[in-house]
Amino acid sequence: MIVDTLDHADLLDLGPRFAKAFAWLRDPANAQLPVGHHVIETAPDGTETLFANVQEYDTRDPKDCPLEFHRRYADIQFLFEGNEAIGWRPLTDALAVTKPYDEDGDIGFVAGEGTAVPFPERGFFVLFPQDAHAPGQRTPAATRVRKVIVKVLL
Repeated sequence: MIVDTLDHADLLDLGPRFAKAFAWLRDPANAQLPVGHHVIETAPDGTETLFANVQEYDTRDPKDCPLEFHRRYADIQFLFEGNEAIGWRPLTDALAVTKPYDEDGDIGFVAGEGTAVPFPERGFFVLFPQDAHAPGQRTPAATRVRKVIVKVLL
């Protein structure tokens, strides 16, 4: 997991797809996109290599935020508005699977709790396949958030 701010994103050398994702996040017009799925880049075979899911929701009690994981895509999670924490812990074989990995949705769930890490101002999280994470946690009171998750094909 990486937690940082957009001001420092160019210091990360994660490859051209991540650089394109951070440039997309810096464009103020993208904060106005409607809730939903937005394709940023596709491969010649039609695979979405970079896309954004814009969401709006109320944050919840951490016990109501299950730990999830992904295998094909990394997440870059960024708040346009509101306050939120993400629970995090390393994904290990010791964590019991509560919902098996779904290849089509690139998501699975495991039991347990993570350490709550709040978003810094203008901050982002980069979450990789080894990162079990529980987004949507209140800090400390529930708030409405407008958020984007940019998915980067690994």
